[in-house]
Amino acid sequence: MRRVTFLIGILSFLLLGNACKEEERIDILNEDAPAPLPLMEVTVTPRHGGAVLRYQIPKDKNLLCVKAVYEINPGQFNETKASIYLDSLVLKGFGSVNTTPVKVYTVGRNGKESEPLIVEVTPLTPVVDEVSSSCEIKRAVGGVKINYSKNGSQESLTYVLLTKNKETNEWEQLKRFYSSLTEGQFTQRGMEAVETNVGVYVTDRWGNSSDTVMYVVTPVFEQEIPKPFAHKEVAGDSWTPGAPHFGIEHLWDGRWDIDAQYIYATAKNTPIPQSFTIDLKHKVEITRIVEHQRPKYTYLDTSVKEFELFGTCVDMPNGDTDHPDWIKLGRFSSYQPSGQTGNPTEEDFQYGNVEGENFEFLDENGDPAPTPPVRYLRWRTYETWNGATEVGEVIIAELEVYGKIVDE
Repeated sequence: MRRVTFLIGILSFLLLGNACKEEERIDILNEDAPAPLPLMEVTVTPRHGGAVLRYQIPKDKNLLCVKAVYEINPGQFNETKASIYLDSLVLKGFGSVNTTPVKVYTVGRNGKESEPLIVEVTPLTPVVDEVSSSCEIKRAVGGVKINYSKNGSQESLTYVLLTKNKETNEWEQLKRFYSSLTEGQFTQRGMEAVETNVGVYVTDRWGNSSDTVMYVVTPVFEQEIPKPFAHKEVAGDSWTPGAPHFGIEHLWDGRWDIDAQYIYATAKNTPIPQSFTIDLKHKVEITRIVEHQRPKYTYLDTSVKEFELFGTCVDMPNGDTDHPDWIKLGRFSSYQPSGQTGNPTEEDFQYGNVEGENFEFLDENGDPAPTPPVRYLRWRTYETWNGATEVGEVIIAELEVYGKIVDE
């Protein structure tokens, strides 16, 4: 037994020694090795605000990476590197379409650089200008909308919304929006329903800015319909809460910030689709509905994904939504601002829970189209973020209704 233990000890020592020797061999750098061979030829493919450089990697054991150094704006230089496992470099950040010399180096493991190969790069239109050319500002309920596209490179851009001060005649920043999506839309609320000069310009992380795109728009009037609302019992609805403290009154209690509290939640065995009806206590031309999702389960679990809205002014309406008593106001789908499905980001949480997801009433051109006057609003859920099921729980933290009160 003593002999076996001795042999095992020797074997472990030898294996450990070999491992150490291998590690030591990998970590050694040859400080005396010359700079690697320079690139012989580079192919340039222009892009918006940059270019792609393609080349053949030199056969050199000492080679670590390829590096490009270039001036993106007068006096402002950028540096890009690519490992030896790639055959291309992507250059970004150019603020003009001027032809610019780019120095391309090979870099050794010991830090030594080759002589530069100088190539001429003529970028296409800067990304900020390309995207800015697609920007459009339209009127919205309570404000304006910015639509944009053409961010094919999916750069992280900032969209700066401006308004002109009527007293000073100076342009003032109203809000900054951020996105790296190819196309999208931003909405600014809280503006008066009067003719307003607005503008937007685009900036990037290198300090490039586009010209300002300017419009004159008149936001559509809206007001938040005052709370509290009231529950309207209608045949065919299914509002029974899953627990006594999850009652329907939490839809208008002004709270949506604490999980498992101040929320409306139905029983888990409730058939889907399932509906509830609320009394707005006024006749309202509705412009939009805002839904705050459950805090810890925003865009997850039994938060609403697909639903329809119906409205009526009939005090004792028929329970069938196909009956003439009811006006179908629209069908809506919840979406994540990040463009993902599941795994909500901070941006998703901010919109879906804190700010609340907006569901607007629009015409076929995307312009505001308020509903006919309705007093009773019926919400019918078809699917949650758990997916389509025949039975299930539905949770909503809070509802807000915006529009114009038109009581006679």
